[in-house]
Amino acid sequence: MEKLMEKARSRKSLIKLLQYRESRGLEHELQGHQGCVNCLQWTSDGRYLASGSDDTNVIIWDPFCHKQLQVISTNHIGNIFSVKFLGTNNNIIATAAGDCRVIVQSIHDTNILNCNCHKNRVKRLATSPEEPSLFWSAGEDGIVMEFDLREQHECFTNKARVLIDLDNTNHEAKCIAINPTKPHYLAVGANDCYVRLYDRRMIKTCSITDIKDSNRLDCKFIDRNCVQYYSPGHLAIDNAQVHNIRFAATYVSFNSAGTEMLVNMGGEQIYLFDVNQAQPVNEIRKPTVIQRKSKANKYKCKCSPEGNGYIKNSHFHKLDPLGEKCACFYMRRAYECFRRKWMGDLYSAARDYLYVIQTWSDQIKAYIGLIKCLIALRWVDDAQLWYEYLCNTNMDFSSTNKAKLIREDILSARNSPKESAEVSEMKDFGKIDDEEVKKRLASKDYDLRFLGHCNTTTDIKEANFLGQDGNYVCAGSDEGIIFIWERKRSSIVTALFGDVSIVNCIQPHPSACFIASSGIDPVVKLWSPVPEDGSINSRVVKEVNAVVEANQQRMAMDPFESMLVNMGYRIQGEGNLQEVPNCRTC
Repeated sequence: MEKLMEKARSRKSLIKLLQYRESRGLEHELQGHQGCVNCLQWTSDGRYLASGSDDTNVIIWDPFCHKQLQVISTNHIGNIFSVKFLGTNNNIIATAAGDCRVIVQSIHDTNILNCNCHKNRVKRLATSPEEPSLFWSAGEDGIVMEFDLREQHECFTNKARVLIDLDNTNHEAKCIAINPTKPHYLAVGANDCYVRLYDRRMIKTCSITDIKDSNRLDCKFIDRNCVQYYSPGHLAIDNAQVHNIRFAATYVSFNSAGTEMLVNMGGEQIYLFDVNQAQPVNEIRKPTVIQRKSKANKYKCKCSPEGNGYIKNSHFHKLDPLGEKCACFYMRRAYECFRRKWMGDLYSAARDYLYVIQTWSDQIKAYIGLIKCLIALRWVDDAQLWYEYLCNTNMDFSSTNKAKLIREDILSARNSPKESAEVSEMKDFGKIDDEEVKKRLASKDYDLRFLGHCNTTTDIKEANFLGQDGNYVCAGSDEGIIFIWERKRSSIVTALFGDVSIVNCIQPHPSACFIASSGIDPVVKLWSPVPEDGSINSRVVKEVNAVVEANQQRMAMDPFESMLVNMGYRIQGEGNLQEVPNCRTC
């Protein structure tokens, strides 16, 4: 095994896997489960892989020898959604499942803990490398529990500890992660568009006995500032006072440095947040003092006016975000997003226009573009503020025909419905308290976003950092494709046919050139560089742009319509409907 691991750790192999489209492929399918494989977990040293399934079993694999080492039969009676190795020797397994239970047992089947304190499905577990005795569970009852293997756990007593209770805001905890370098920070994703980052040092756990159905209590915050919300600005602002069932954070992960947080937003895109230096979402909403910087003529424009550079890879590097930048770069990218109008595009365009205003404040077109984006977002009051600011600082503009047209657009937007009846039906009004609204409006905005996949069918779809320094991002998709993006450019490096249906889990090896994936199929797939023998790699998706556009259209659909389309994808793609596993993941 050591020689195989050393070969897989080759830096050259990793670069080949990620940068050369035809050079990565399916190495092997690990067979042994009898149901959907909902979770994967590597040991910290990467020697072994664990998988959990609807069949309520956990299988320990030697992935380098393609060998099944052990089948662990749990006492769960519901689908396993999360599996983790515990302890310093990776000889303890923790599982969470749809039967509302958390079970801890040794790999020799010795029972250590059986918790049924949760009142709804338990979707994720989290561990901390620096605290091997501790782990946390996130349940759809809104509770995050803290477990310490050094202490005896007794359900429904003061020995059962609750760290966070989201149910007082009518939320379900969907995912959870610990910052690897600052383990006192714990991120929780819920069935909304906000990820909450808690500082555990400021929270005192309470007993499960303090949580009553009729009188749910808050966590015992030592400091009310123990939590910071993160959310894409357009979602954070539009949903601050409502509960929108369209969105859910299905997975959250940190990079190895603990400085960046990746969120797979169900019903939307994948977003990367800078944990330490993220900007507030309300920065775009009203004009502030604009610092004039004499950069307007510093760079010669190199942007091509031809083609939709933001969509097609063939044109993308003409709008290279890592290259030398000028105002035209951001203006062109903003224009393409405004014209395309995929989910989040209008807000992305507004951000680019705002950056131009802040950096090259003499660009009148950027002000006009920003105002048009705000109108399209139905943020009419904000558009009015920016319009007045533009007219006050550029008196000549206020009397132009363009100014007149903008005034008319603002007036028209004020008199039109803010949203369709279908969208309104997905929102639950009047149940968000003032303190929660305040936290949402104080959310930190995203740094990068990754487009291409579709996440509407399941609520366990993952997204992870990939590569030695987390320079790539990977995720599965509803149509069964695995996407890999270059992090800095947010551009798709490759796309691979993963499953005949949905790919939910994608877990990169901690140090080697290996990727493990799973989904609706009852197998675990291992991906690695393929031999350079001239053979055609049939797993590579050729028409990536067409897949990306189709996925964006699916995400924009009404949820019921999207469900029917997803069913159609499976029926069309698999031929024999009887072979499709009957899985429940959402």
